[in-house]
Amino acid sequence: MKNQKGNVLLGVIIGAVVLILIIIFASITTVPTGYVGVKTRFGQVQNDTIQEGLNFKAPFIESIVKIDCRTQKIEYTMEASSKDLQKISNIKIAVNYGVDKQKANVLYREIGQDFKSVIIEPAIYETMKSAIANYTAEELVTKRQEVSNLAQETLTNRLKDKGINITSLSMTDLSFSTEFDQAIEKKQVVEQQTQQAKYELEKAKIENEKKIENAKAEAEVMRQKNQEITDKTLELKRLEVQQELIKKWNRTTSNNSTRR
Repeated sequence: MKNQKGNVLLGVIIGAVVLILIIIFASITTVPTGYVGVKTRFGQVQNDTIQEGLNFKAPFIESIVKIDCRTQKIEYTMEASSKDLQKISNIKIAVNYGVDKQKANVLYREIGQDFKSVIIEPAIYETMKSAIANYTAEELVTKRQEVSNLAQETLTNRLKDKGINITSLSMTDLSFSTEFDQAIEKKQVVEQQTQQAKYELEKAKIENEKKIENAKAEAEVMRQKNQEITDKTLELKRLEVQQELIKKWNRTTSNNSTRR
């Protein structure tokens, strides 16, 4: 009889210890680094969250949903149309995002844990289509970074109230139709030929200007030489006249002497 009472007592003690251990373990939760814990009570999301590390909760009535707040990356491939209605395929988008720890409970309450497919991916698709539609196909080639910046700003404003922070967005690649690629190639060839023609025309103008300057310089030299010749000719004429006058004077003097 005593043994039976002892076994019962031992069983009660063991049961109590087990129950206490269960309650203790049910009261403790650990949130990994980079995560935040969203607390629910009877399935209802609470306003406060718990941070990474060891935390306590009310056993059996509270649950902790762990939300990853580390930087995540989405790589997305899509199609869209440009401002000039060119079809653009294989548009590759890379987006880095993270969950705002201060708004994780709101995000979980309104969207749930599948927020990536519910709000982020559709927002990326719609934002990129809208951004690309502001540019012509040719501009998308030369202004890819500008398009990415516009899309990132729009996407950030769209998702920040939901508790999603967009840290970067880049359009890494895109493809056009064969006809468009050929048209761009032809245009580039024409532009290169035009630039070459402009260069040759400018070169010819410079050479002509040099020839004109050279011709002016030569004409000036000839003018100076002609002036020099003219001056020398006039001087020679003057000397010849003087000489002729001297000769006449000499003849006159000689005749007068003879008459005497």
